[in-house]
Amino acid sequence: MTISYIEVCGFRSYGVEPQRVELSAGLTVIHADNSQGKTSLAEAFEFLHTGTISRRQLAGGSPGEFEGALRNAHIGPAAQVYVEVGLLDANGTEAIIRRELNVDYRGATDCESTLTVNGVTTESVTDVGLHLSDPPLAAPVLLEHALRYAVSAKPGDRSDYFKAMLEVADLDLVRTEIASLVTEREARPRESLVQKFDSLASVPALSQMLTASQVTSEQQLATSMLTVLNTIMPPPPEDVPDEQPLVTAIDRVQRELASRQNSVVPVRQLRPSRNTQPGIHIEVTRSEKHEQVPDDVALTARLSDYNTLAGTLERSVSDVLPLLTAALSVDVVVQHDGDGPIDCPLCQTSDALTAERLAAIRRQVADQQGLTQSGSALRTTVLSLAADLKRIRDWSAQTTPTAASWTVEQRSAYSGTILQLGDSTEDFDIAVAAAISLKTAANDLNDAIEAVQPVLGRIVDRLEQLLDVADPDITELVQRDLVMRQCLEKHASAVERSLAASDICIEDVEPRLSALSATDGWMALIELSSNTELVWQAIVRQRNADGCTTRLKAAQRVIVSAIKKVLDQKLELMADEIRTWWSLMRPNELTVFDRISRRGSGNRYLDLTASLVPEPAGSGVIRNALAVLSNSQVNALGLAAFLARCQLLDCPAIFLDDPVPGSDREHRYTFAGSVVAKLLEDGRQVIVATHDAELARTLQTLHQHLRINEFCANLLDPRVGTRIIRTGDDFERLMLDASSQMSSPLIENRRAAGNSLRIATERLAKHILVAARAAAGDVDASLPDYDNKNLRELRPLVTGHAKAPNEPGQWTTLARILNDSDHDTSPPQPADLKICHDMLRDIKRRHKVSTPADAQ
Repeated sequence: MTISYIEVCGFRSYGVEPQRVELSAGLTVIHADNSQGKTSLAEAFEFLHTGTISRRQLAGGSPGEFEGALRNAHIGPAAQVYVEVGLLDANGTEAIIRRELNVDYRGATDCESTLTVNGVTTESVTDVGLHLSDPPLAAPVLLEHALRYAVSAKPGDRSDYFKAMLEVADLDLVRTEIASLVTEREARPRESLVQKFDSLASVPALSQMLTASQVTSEQQLATSMLTVLNTIMPPPPEDVPDEQPLVTAIDRVQRELASRQNSVVPVRQLRPSRNTQPGIHIEVTRSEKHEQVPDDVALTARLSDYNTLAGTLERSVSDVLPLLTAALSVDVVVQHDGDGPIDCPLCQTSDALTAERLAAIRRQVADQQGLTQSGSALRTTVLSLAADLKRIRDWSAQTTPTAASWTVEQRSAYSGTILQLGDSTEDFDIAVAAAISLKTAANDLNDAIEAVQPVLGRIVDRLEQLLDVADPDITELVQRDLVMRQCLEKHASAVERSLAASDICIEDVEPRLSALSATDGWMALIELSSNTELVWQAIVRQRNADGCTTRLKAAQRVIVSAIKKVLDQKLELMADEIRTWWSLMRPNELTVFDRISRRGSGNRYLDLTASLVPEPAGSGVIRNALAVLSNSQVNALGLAAFLARCQLLDCPAIFLDDPVPGSDREHRYTFAGSVVAKLLEDGRQVIVATHDAELARTLQTLHQHLRINEFCANLLDPRVGTRIIRTGDDFERLMLDASSQMSSPLIENRRAAGNSLRIATERLAKHILVAARAAAGDVDASLPDYDNKNLRELRPLVTGHAKAPNEPGQWTTLARILNDSDHDTSPPQPADLKICHDMLRDIKRRHKVSTPADAQ
């Protein structure tokens, strides 16, 4: 699998016109001065792989300082920003991989991008065969700011880097997960019933009889419990067999426990009864609080309707109601068809009952009967209300705790006993106050109920006599009922407060009463004995959980040991690989890379060591690499570690940005000759971007037999962006040779630089002349037409095609300065050579001629 090209558009220093680097050969060299775009190209390759740049994480500062760092600042917001490569498989089929920038870095927010393969969105370049390690140096790209990372990173980060490289990070994950699981399981609280069972072992009288580890079944648990209970409180000497001996034993011990503890401090007398509060089924009036009660259901409304009915009836009618009812049931009256009057069946008065009179009598009887029914129903309702109030009064008495009636002397004595138990009496005092408050609420409620009873009695009497109920009685009933219900709410709240306070006090005091009452462990024993089935189930669950944790810890020890062995093997493999690259870059040095070793378990820290030898190939003294390596050696070790990682990951292509720092020029030949050669032999594609013209020339010279790709990067106008130009043995090759030597203090080097510039000047003049003839229609114009023509002969011809007023003068200056380079005289000075170099760039840019090697 090989990469056929890299194309960049709008990324960092690159403009809207896509720039492509063809990678047809195994080695590609990109030369550029600083700030011309070579690092931007390397970061573009990194961005394609990872969707980010490592500079943001490794260069220091805050993430917010990289806001808008990926998009060229001089292009419009609608312009595309992308990096694209062509990836060839073994069959020569090309896949187009492109990553487009959607959103640039914004403050601390990461950038967003879309990765596609042949136009189809994908998640990672690993899906198409490219290789990634773990961040921060995930891509096979070595940038200058990351050169020393593997060596000089913090110990923890260094460990993560090498573990990711060695692909043992998953082992760490397994170890961490198991350790976390063991910690979690050990931190889990034991089953509450098992804890209580185990607590009995701390009681001397019980420890020999009850141990959870000795329990083998629920039946055996129940038998042990019965034995302990009978030991505490032996059963009476009876011959009658007990059908439920455990239940009887529990009851016997429970009663004895209460008796003993009450003799010390009867804290359970602080607790109110938990009896359910009775309800009041009769609503006296419809109020805002009882809006759901209809008007015709409220008692006061019904009494009002009853009074209205009673006021419309004559008293005399109710006196003779039985006679009238009897008269209406006589046959002659029942059968009367309304045709003429009939005789009265009671007084025999002739023609006394007309049809109209009979109708009036029937209405009077019906009204009187309605009053009777209404009065009877209301009487039943009032009596029901009275019964509800009696039940509430009884409940109030039942819920009032006994402690509310303790005397001052009793409370003081009990409080003193609690102090002897070694704790404050705060909870006890609160519970006592709550009990007293509850008794006060109960008294208020009883008084309110007593006050309403006479009113109810008077109303019942009136209803029995079918007399209207006096309005003052109805008004008083409403008032008394309201007071009573308010007292009921206060009493119910007081019950809840007393229950809460007494529970806290009992929970605090009772366990400490056992010492004074000689009942240590009795409460837990009673609870467990009453729930032997649940206790046995809890014991089984706890045993299973403990067994699982034990097995997990054993597995953890085995796994940790295995991880150490695997890590040691992997580290040795990595060290061997690093030593290989180190020896290629730094042969025969007296300080050499030794190994990577784990510190302790190696969970977090790895050490890089170096060997100090007195002579090549000798045995030396081991020291930490950072402590003894020079700055140049640290850089070399960082490069070796990076190349070892790429080798172990089997990366098909490697991008190196200034791999040999300018301060380490004496090792450019070992890098260019040995390191690059080894990478190429291993089938890697190597892309080297460098500002060092000598390194670029050395790479070209040593590997020219491989037909390497050579490019230069130029940033002449930030609005246009970096331009990538292919170079070869023509004009650009000569310019590159000159730039690597023209600043040298050595005469021979400056003479060589001047000679390269003179030949480059002649080549440029020939290309301008050929281009001018071709533009004029001479289709046969070619460079061989000017073979054997030197600069002295070419200058008069080319000045006729000048595109700027100063151009003839530039050609004259070039001829005057550079002709000395080919004679036995002193060569031009560095400043003069620099002027000539810049003039040639200016002329070439002005004419925009393309040499055969300039095509991309």
